[in-house]
Parts: sequence; C-alpha cells; structure tokens
Amino acid sequence: MENQETAPFNPNNDLNEDKFYKQEVRLEEGIDVHDLFSNKGTTFTVKQESPLNDFDELKKPELWDTNEISPIGIDPSAHKDVSFKGIEHLFTEKLTDDGFIIKQMIRPGSGAIIPSRAWVKIHYSIYAEGHDEPIDSTRLRSRTHNFILGDGVNIPAVDIAVASMKKGEKSRFLAECLYCYGEMGVPPRIPKKARLLLDIEVMAYYDDNKLNEYDAMAPDDRRDIPLDGVLKLASICRQKGNESFKKKTKEAYNSYLKGYKILDSHSPADEEEERQLQEEKIRISLNLAQACLEHGRTADCRRYAGEAAKYLLNENLKNPIKLAKAHYTIYKSYMKEQKLSHAKKELEKAVQHAPHDPTIREAFVKLEKAQARENALEKDSMARMGEKMGWRD
Repeated sequence: MENQETAPFNPNNDLNEDKFYKQEVRLEEGIDVHDLFSNKGTTFTVKQESPLNDFDELKKPELWDTNEISPIGIDPSAHKDVSFKGIEHLFTEKLTDDGFIIKQMIRPGSGAIIPSRAWVKIHYSIYAEGHDEPIDSTRLRSRTHNFILGDGVNIPAVDIAVASMKKGEKSRFLAECLYCYGEMGVPPRIPKKARLLLDIEVMAYYDDNKLNEYDAMAPDDRRDIPLDGVLKLASICRQKGNESFKKKTKEAYNSYLKGYKILDSHSPADEEEERQLQEEKIRISLNLAQACLEHGRTADCRRYAGEAAKYLLNENLKNPIKLAKAHYTIYKSYMKEQKLSHAKKELEKAVQHAPHDPTIREAFVKLEKAQARENALEKDSMARMGEKMGWRD
C-alpha cells in the first residue's frame, strides 16, 4: 500500500471524494472478474504485510471506529443535520483573542506545550457544522498526518489548535470560518461560512531546538548529559530521520548517523544504562542500515545491521523479528552487489528467526531465480570458451 502523507483538506487539492475514503489492499492471488459479478461470488485472501520492511519504531495507526469518528455523540446511521450550538458550553478555553477558536480537552497530555517548528504527528477528524460525517479524517485513511508546526501546510485552525497541545493529548476545537476556509468555503464539501469541529490527538512530536542546543555545546559539556537526555536526543534524530526517509531525502542518513554518534559518545554508568543504550542503538542502527542501503552504501549497511544483530543476541535484548530484519537487510545489501552465496547465508539466518514471514519466502524464490540465471550464464560462458579452445564433450 502506498504510504504518502496527506495534509488536512486544502481547497487547492482535488475534491474527488474517493481520495478520502479509498482503502487499498494487496491480494495473495488474482480474482476472476466473472465470479466477482456472478451470483456465486468469490473469495480472496489479503496478502500479509511483513514487518521486515517497516521501520523498527513505527507502529501501525490505530484502527478507525465509529466512536473515534463521532466525537460529538452523533449516530453515523442517522444522517441528520447536526448543530454545534448544543455543545458550545463544553469548550471552555479560548485560543484566540476574538474567541473564534475554542477548546475542549478530552484527555490531558504530558510534558511541554508543542513549540513552533516542532515536527508533529497527529490523528484528526474534521467536521463541518450541519454534517454528521467528517470532511476529512486521518483515521479513515489509517494514516497519521505529519508536519512541521508553523510551516503553512495546514489551515490556520489546525496550527493554532496543535500549538496549544502536549504529547498524548486529545482535544476538540470549534473554529470559525475565518481560521478555516473563509466565507466562501469550498462547495460542495465545505459550505460557505462553515464553522468546523476539529478532533485532534497528538501521537508524537520532536523539538529540533534541542538538537541545536546540543550542537552549540562544548565536547566536555556533552559528556555531562545524563542518559535520559542522550536517549531523548537520539530519539529526536531517529524521528527526524524517519520523516526524511519517507520523503526519500538523503537527510535521513545524516539524522540517523547523528543519533548513532550521540549514543556512541555516552559512557554507561552501569549494566542497566548499557542495556538502555544498546536498546536505542538497535532501533537507530536498523534504520541507519536501511538508509545506507537506499543510497548504495552497502558496506556501511552491513556494518550497522550487523551491529544491531550483535546486540540482539544479548539475552536481555533478544527479539526474533528484529534479528530477522537485521539479517534480511544484510541479505539485500549482498543482492545489490550480486553476491548471491553471501546473500543466501544471510537469508538462511533470517528465516531461522522468522520462519513464516512472507517477505522472506518471496526472497528465497527471487534468490533461486537469480542463482538459476547465474548458473545458466556461467554454463553458457563455459560452452563458448570451450568452442574457442576446441574442447569437445
């Protein structure tokens, strides 16, 4: 399934409704279209997605359900006009001087308020007054919206709302048209002078300012940073790298490498600190290996994936899926170099830890075909050489 970021509904975007409600899946095998439209119907199996191709720390978004998509107590099957007047008293916090954006906190978050220029990951559903279905929803797409706060990719109401929130917080906002789509709206999806209800949950964010502070520190001062601070800085680098990687930019490699070096520069005080450092190193090393692979750094790919595999052999850190991922990544680096025998050894190690993974099964099939082609070419080459040398069978 294609993994692309989608910003909150923008009037300049295509207004095709299918864009907001389409869900694609891959099938194990094709289906007969005649059976599909016949009375007998047809059955099919959805292809399993392998965790080997995902980033170590990324998790699948929460599944959408009607409780999440009906934040104001609307019955989705009722199909009746909905007014926000009956719930205005629940929104007790004014976010703007004119009172045109008001807030109701549903679940408090933790930590500091999200600062400007922070990278933010949210889930949201947006409703127009008088309509019982969202005009846009990340939960319907089963995909979070990731952005830099203040970059101008959102309608103003979203940025103002998120700038009042903390990590893990879930809140609702009523916003007048001035901060949304203006008096003209975007008919027919968004009516004129539409007031919107925003249901927003902050899944994660990182503050790039912390990295800037780290860069400005003297080497001796960096060594005094406690483990908790080191882990947070590495996590920021990892999340920043993930965002860059999804956009196919080379910045991902630099972000992962910076996080790796921050971890590597910290001397653990005891075994527990060493375990925590290695745990974070596994996450960032696996992602760094992927970034190396993406940009043709095959030797570096094997170095970082191999290091992750070494740590994962530790009894306290053992994780079969991550071990399989490390060896599978090394396998792919050898395949890029057409070193098939080396690739096979790594794939055999991967299958020991994830014997039922569909990606590994497919990889074995591809490897066998590649080896068959190599053997055929070698045989053909030997035959031509034999003809030149006058050899006979």
